[in-house]
Formats: sequence, structure tokens, C-alpha cells
Amino acid sequence: MNLLDRERAIMARKESPKKSGTSKKELTFEQALDRLEEIVSSLEAGDKGLEEAIALFEEGTKLSNLCQEKLSAAQGKIEKLVEGAGGELSSEELEVAD
Repeated sequence: MNLLDRERAIMARKESPKKSGTSKKELTFEQALDRLEEIVSSLEAGDKGLEEAIALFEEGTKLSNLCQEKLSAAQGKIEKLVEGAGGELSSEELEVAD
């Protein structure tokens, strides 16, 4: 594959939806994490050209941010159950130590 073909392949990958056929915002946390792991493995193998490695790195950065957003949203939803004096259960926001 010559340099021009590689650049075309990279551009096509950037413009087309990912494997699942969904946009990044529609990916579940697990799908985004799986794809991120694929990207890391691919980059660690060291067999990608510079342009392709940069494109993968950019995609990985976006997926990492998406995973962080989804984790932050999930953290905000977590509640713990607390038993009151009369035995009734109520919920309160879970405090997370940084």
C-alpha cells in the first residue's frame, strides 16, 4: 500500500461510523472501552505508520473522554440506602473520596 492509499484509508476511517455502525455518543461504556483497548493494543504493537498511529491516538483520546463522561454520569446516579431510626429505608447521595 503506497502513501496515498494509506492516507485515503485513514480519511475514510475518520469519516465513516465505527464498526458498530453507531456514533461515539451512542456507544455504550463497554463498547467504547472495548474499542479503546483495541486501539491501545494496536498502538503498542508498533506496526502502524505515523499518520495511522496519530489517527488512532485521536480516536482513543475521544473514546477515553467519552468513557470518563459516562463514568461521571454513573457516579452521579449512585445512591446508598440508609436505614432510618424507624427501620424505613431512604436513599442519599453517595459521597466519593477523591
